[in-house]
Amino acid sequence: SQIYIACQNGRVDQALSLGFLLCWIAGDLTNFIGCYLTNQLPIQIVTAIFYVNMDIIMISQYVYYKLKNQMTKRKVFQ
Repeated sequence: SQIYIACQNGRVDQALSLGFLLCWIAGDLTNFIGCYLTNQLPIQIVTAIFYVNMDIIMISQYVYYKLKNQMTKRKVFQ
């Protein structure tokens, strides 16, 4: 639901930092790698993949809205 709300208000770049998102995806990636290498249950692997995909979506949103808001600011000041 946070992803949906961020799309509605377009302020995800002000709510989260890129460093935080990168640390988050690093943790989820190591979780996935650990699940895969230790032959965890399929549901654990699927959950880890889901989390990594959500992280990718959040980072994509961050970059998109960061660029969009920068372009909007440039147009206002011109």
